[in-house]
Amino acid sequence: MRIARVPAPSTRTTGRLTALLLLMACLGACDQTAPRGASISAAATATPASVTTPAPRPVESAANAALAVAIASDQAARAAREQTLRVQRELVEQRRATRDAAQRGNGNERCLDGQKMRRVANGWVQAGAC
Repeated sequence: MRIARVPAPSTRTTGRLTALLLLMACLGACDQTAPRGASISAAATATPASVTTPAPRPVESAANAALAVAIASDQAARAAREQTLRVQRELVEQRRATRDAAQRGNGNERCLDGQKMRRVANGWVQAGAC
């Protein structure tokens, strides 16, 4: 008798399966909301005072915790991307300001097409690279 060997699932498949299970658990928790027509006071009067609400099932708590972790991770990644964009914008502005200052020069020197030009008595001469 030959036993078939089943390959282990890949990391990608495992990740997708985990995400699907978390999503299903979250959707299951969302289905337990009160009906739209019911008011809070009607629900309070319909439920006897001696009845307590059961503790949440461990699956729901794990799903809520995983969802909270995912949301926090997403917010942290977004903040990091925004910070990166701010730093890049500042660097571009600094380079632009440096380039504009070099092109304007100080009256006796200016930068044209990557060449530093210096004013002399009868015109301009090359004075190296910018």
